[in-house]
Amino acid sequence: MLSPWLGVPLLLLGALLLFVLWGACTIAWDAAHPPRKGFAWALATGRPGDPAAAHVDAQEVELPGLDGVPCPAWRLRGHGDPSSPALLVLHGWGRSRWDSLTRVLPLLRHVGEAWLPDLPAHGEHPGRTSWVGVREPEAAAAMLHEVAARSPGRPLVVMGHSLGAGVAIRAAALAQSRGTAVAGVMALAPYVDVASPIPGRLALRELPAWPFTPIALALLRACGRLDRPLHLDAAAMRAPALVIACEGDRISPAADAERVAGAMPHATLLVLPGDRHDEPGAGDPDRYAAALIAFLRGLTPTPAGAAGSA
Repeated sequence: MLSPWLGVPLLLLGALLLFVLWGACTIAWDAAHPPRKGFAWALATGRPGDPAAAHVDAQEVELPGLDGVPCPAWRLRGHGDPSSPALLVLHGWGRSRWDSLTRVLPLLRHVGEAWLPDLPAHGEHPGRTSWVGVREPEAAAAMLHEVAARSPGRPLVVMGHSLGAGVAIRAAALAQSRGTAVAGVMALAPYVDVASPIPGRLALRELPAWPFTPIALALLRACGRLDRPLHLDAAAMRAPALVIACEGDRISPAADAERVAGAMPHATLLVLPGDRHDEPGAGDPDRYAAALIAFLRGLTPTPAGAAGSA
């Protein structure tokens, strides 16, 4: 028979272990079930409710997804010339094509068209669970092939933010290995793996990362939703890349961006001031915009005879 003096500590220890397990399960569940941020979220945050509200010509289309479920998307008409890029824009975790819309608007003058999908389990996509970046590159590589087929003659560029940045890099490497030419990748606030954003998001909510994060990562790994570090896959990406981070980002640390950019053979890294993960260019918007535009222009073929007439 246990002594009362021993039973109480054991009961408290058991309660503590259950609390830690509950917290870790909640973190892992949330990672695989991102919040839906669509039309209502856009209006509540002052964003355009659709491309028409931003005075942009667009079509509702579908792009390849996973397991036969297509991704709803917008196809936006840009204002670039016939040789300017076709741009695929991939949002981050918990965001949607509405977030991509505000991100791409300043770039429409420099592209021929932009494709903005909702990734699985985001926005208006009917899927219920996210793969947290593990399987999404399969879908994005198929999207790149589809965009290339429907935008012949245009350089193919993919831009991603946060989780979407890692998906963009992996998808570009995968598409290239399957014969789809990718002209460039723009990776905004990438992270090496979810061991970076989970503690960062907890810290922003003033919640402790330990001991919950290691257990949550183990649960995600057991469910097949924890990919290997991004810099290992980035080494296979041969297209030019622009990687942008901000110094104080607690969700995607600048050190992660440096590691990812350093692994790619043809990458340029830009670290800007500020701490806005959702808007990595907010600390120096002019320099941010100039870097994106210069990268896109650098991928646009020079018209025949233009060099001689300059």
